[in-house]
Amino acid sequence: PSYQTRLPQKVIPRCVTVGRFDGRSDTLACAAPAGRIMLLGPGAGAGAKSGGSSSRVLRPEPVAAAGAADVMLLNMGQAVTALAAGRLGEPATSPMQDLLLVGSAGSCLAYDVLNNADAFFRDAPDGVSAIVVGRLGRQSGVGQLALVGGNCSLTGYDRSGNDVFWSVTGDNVSSLSLCDFLGSGGNELLVGSEDYEIRVFQDDEIVQEITETEVVSCLCAIQGPMFAYGLANGTVGVYERSTRLWRIKSKNTPVAVFAFDLDSDGVPELITGWSNGKIDARNCRTGEVVFKDQFPSSVAGIVAADFRKDGTKLLTIVSVDGEVRSFDPVPTHLRATLLETTGVDSASSVHSLMQTRQNLQLELHNYEENAKAQLQQQRQLTRTAAPAAAEKLAGSSGGGGGISGLSGAASDTASAIPANTQVQTSLSVDLAHKPAPCVCLRVATTNSTAIRAVIVFAEGIFDGESHVTHPPASRLGASLDIPLYPSKCASVDLHLKCLVGPRGATQFHVFETTRSLPRFAVFAPVAPEAAAQPAGFVRFRLQERLQRVAMWINANFLLAQEVDGNGGPLDCRFVSMATGEALRLWAESDKMVIGTDNMELAGELVTALAGYLGLEDLASEAEFPGLADSLKSLVDRISEFEAQRQRLSGDMADSSNLVRGLVVRAEDARLLGDFVNLKKAYKDLRDLNRDLASSYSMRAANQQALSESLKALNQIIQRAGRLRAGRFKTQAVNDCRAAVKASNLGALHKIIRSGSA
Repeated sequence: PSYQTRLPQKVIPRCVTVGRFDGRSDTLACAAPAGRIMLLGPGAGAGAKSGGSSSRVLRPEPVAAAGAADVMLLNMGQAVTALAAGRLGEPATSPMQDLLLVGSAGSCLAYDVLNNADAFFRDAPDGVSAIVVGRLGRQSGVGQLALVGGNCSLTGYDRSGNDVFWSVTGDNVSSLSLCDFLGSGGNELLVGSEDYEIRVFQDDEIVQEITETEVVSCLCAIQGPMFAYGLANGTVGVYERSTRLWRIKSKNTPVAVFAFDLDSDGVPELITGWSNGKIDARNCRTGEVVFKDQFPSSVAGIVAADFRKDGTKLLTIVSVDGEVRSFDPVPTHLRATLLETTGVDSASSVHSLMQTRQNLQLELHNYEENAKAQLQQQRQLTRTAAPAAAEKLAGSSGGGGGISGLSGAASDTASAIPANTQVQTSLSVDLAHKPAPCVCLRVATTNSTAIRAVIVFAEGIFDGESHVTHPPASRLGASLDIPLYPSKCASVDLHLKCLVGPRGATQFHVFETTRSLPRFAVFAPVAPEAAAQPAGFVRFRLQERLQRVAMWINANFLLAQEVDGNGGPLDCRFVSMATGEALRLWAESDKMVIGTDNMELAGELVTALAGYLGLEDLASEAEFPGLADSLKSLVDRISEFEAQRQRLSGDMADSSNLVRGLVVRAEDARLLGDFVNLKKAYKDLRDLNRDLASSYSMRAANQQALSESLKALNQIIQRAGRLRAGRFKTQAVNDCRAAVKASNLGALHKIIRSGSA
C-alpha cells in the first residue's frame, strides 16, 4: 500500500464513499455505529471551521496513525443505512462541492460539509437501503440526481430535495448502480432487490430483468454495457448487457465490487472485497485473478480517491475494523510484473501444473485398465479357441454362441462404447408423480449403453444449483428420469453431464448437453372440462396474427402437442403444479384474455408476451377478486400506523422535556442538600425512563408494521404497472402514486383496473 492508516471506530459494511466536499480534495466518508460518520481527508474539517447552521455536530477525533489527516466525526443521531456523495443538479449551475447523502430507516439527508448545513432533509417512510448519485437516462433539465432505493420503491431527488423521479420495484432494494446498459450514451439504473432480480430502468420503464439465485447484494458499472454483481450466496460475476461473461462462487460473501484500472492497460479490473477480508482483482472478460491481498477483518467498502492531490486515483479499501489501505495503479512498463509481485502468477502456475499432472495420471490409469481388459479378453479367446475348433470339426453347432458369450462378458469389463452413441433429452409434465407433480427430465442413450449417473446444473431449481442422480446397479438402463420442481416463472438452462458406459464398467464416457426449461414450465396443460375457471382476468387488444401468439405459447409452456394458430380462436387451459391455481389463455384475431386470480402472474405473462411480440405500448383492463377490499384494508392500516407514529413521537418529545426538567430538579436538590427531593426526582426519572423505553419499543414495532404495509402497497402498484407496457405502464404507476398521495382509494382501484384515472 502507498498509503495506510486506521480510523478510530469500526465501519458499517457498504457504507463507504468518497467526495470532494470542499470542491478540491477527495475526502473519505465512512459510517460508524451509533449514527456517526467519519470524514478522513483534507476537506473533512471545512465545516467545523466555517460554523454553519446545521444541527449535525462536527468535532475532531485523534488518529493513532502518524502523518494521517484529521478525522472528523459527524453525529447523525440515528443509524446510517446507506451513504453516497456527489454533486446534484447541472454542473454549470450547481456549486462545486459535493454533497454527502445519508440514508437511515426513515429519512434521507443531503448534507453540505463545507458550509455545515443541510441541503435538504426528507422523510422516507419506505426507508433507505441504497443510494447512488448520477444522471439518469433522458431526465433533461434536472442534472444529476440522488437516486434512493427503499422498500419496493425508487425515488430521485434534485438539489432542492424535490422528488423528480419515482418508481416501484418488485421487492426491497438491496443495491443500485448507473450503467450505459443499452449503449445509447445515457445511464440506465441497475436495481438489485431481495427477490433475486436485477432490473434495468430506462427512466421509469423496465427494459430488462435478469433473474439470479440469491439476493443481489452489490452492483457496479465497469465499462460501457458491462457491469458486475455480487450475491448473498458468495457468487460474483460480470454481465455484458444480458449476457453473462463469467461467474465464480465462494464460501464467503462479497461485500463490495468496484471497477479500477489496476494494471494501467486502459481496461478496468473488477476488484472484489469479501467478508473474510480477502481482496482480489480479476480480469473483467475472463474472471482470471491478477492481484490479491488480505485484511485481518471483513472488507467494508472500496473506492478510488486522490489523497495525494497529484491527479492519480488510488484504489482505497476500508475494513470493518477501520483499517484503510490505498494502492497505486501499476505503471505501464511494470504491468507484466504485477502477477509476480503479488504471487498470484506463481500460485496459478502451480495449480495449473498440478491439475495437468492429475489429468495425465488419470489418463495413464485408464490406458492401463483398458490394456488389462484387452489382455484378459485375448486369454479367454485363446483358452476357448481349441475346444471350439474341435467341436466344430466334430459337427457341433453350439460352440459359436459360447465364444460370443465369453467375448461379450469380457468386453463388458472394458469402457468402450459404440462410436455412434448419443445422449438425448426430453421434457414432459408428470401430474401423477409422487409425492408431487413435476417436470420430468428424461435422459436416454441411442443404444443399449447404460447411464451410470447424471449431474444437472441449473439456477433456481436445486439447492446449491446442482443435482446428482446415480441409480443403483440393479436399476441401470439406457434411460433415466429426473424430477424437476420449478418454483418460479423463469427460463432456465439445464446443463447436464452424463456418465455413460457398458454395464459393469468401472470407467465411463462423459457426455455434456444443455436443455432449456421454458419460462412457464411450472404450468401443466389440462383439458377444458377438467380446468377451473379463474375469476380474475386481464383483457387487451392485440393486433397480431394468432400464429405468433401460438408460437409464444409453444415456446414458453411445456405442451404434449403444440398449439396451432390456424384453426380459429385459441383457448388453452393450465394448472400450476406448485400451487394448483388455474390459468386460461384465450385469444382471437384482435384481442386476448389472460384468466388468472394471481395479479403477479398476470403481470409476468403480459410482460413476457409484450417482449416476445415486440410491443412497445400495450393498454389493458383488469379485474381481480378481492382487490378492492385488500386495498381498503391496506390503506386503512397505513393511515392508522401513521397516526400512531405521530402520537408516539409527540409523547416521546413530551417525555424528553420532562426528563430535562427532572435532571435540573435533581441537581438543584443535590446542591441544596435536599436528599428527600433528590431521591424523589431520581425515582420519577427512573419511571419516566422506563416509559420512554416502552414507547421506543412500541414505535419500533409500529415502524416495522408500517414498512410492511407500504411494501405491500408498492408491490400492488408495481404489479398494476406490469399489466401494461410502455407509456401505459408509466402512466399507470404515476397515476397510482398520485392517488395514494391524495388518499383517493376509489381512484387507485380504478387506475389498477383500467390503467388511467
